[in-house]
Parts: sequence; structure tokens; C-alpha cells
Amino acid sequence: MNGTPFAAPPNFRGQVVQKIYRVWLLRKFLPVLVAEIVVFSLLLYYLGRFVFVQRILENALRVFFTNPTEIFVFLTSAFTHATVAAKVLGVGVVVLLALVIRQLTQGVLRFILVKENYFSRTK
Repeated sequence: MNGTPFAAPPNFRGQVVQKIYRVWLLRKFLPVLVAEIVVFSLLLYYLGRFVFVQRILENALRVFFTNPTEIFVFLTSAFTHATVAAKVLGVGVVVLLALVIRQLTQGVLRFILVKENYFSRTK
């Protein structure tokens, strides 16, 4: 003990920190992640209804394996010749994909930092 009569043992503090982290994970992190994935899935579904994605991927792979430097020209041309709805949905998919990746990365990094800084000290 630290000389104070109310100092909690390290084991107890570790359990409290783990419970706090679980509450944060369930209340703050997971709902946002699930909502982003649901919206991302809906955007992908509607994008698939506007654009024949399989053909675009086949043509993109054909261009990539034939002449890899031309893939950017192909993607730019495909985007500029798409309908406005397909462009908006495509941009939405890219933005939401970036948000999902950011959310996952932040969650993993926070877990690693909490694990190294708090869980290891209390055990």
C-alpha cells in the first residue's frame, strides 16, 4: 500500500480499467462502426444498381495487367463518363470506406495504448 488506508490494490485497479474500457468500446466505438458499415453497405448496394461493377473491375484488371501505367487514365475516364448518380455514390463509397478504416485504426490503436499503459501496470 502507499501509506493511505484507501489505496486500491493494483489488481482491483486493473479490473476497473478493463471494465471502463469495455463500456467505452460498447457504447462509443461499436455503434459508430456498425452505423458506418451499414451506410457503407447501402451505398455499395445502390452503386451496384447504377453501375455494372463486374464489367468495370474486369476492364480495370485487363488494363492493369496489360499496361499498369494506364490504370489511372482508365479510372479517370470511367469516372468522367459515369452518370451523376454513379459519381455521387462512388465518392460516397470512397469517403465512407476511409471513415471505416479510420474508425478501425483508432479503435485498435486505443486498445494497444490502453493495454500497454494501463493493463500491464496493474497486473
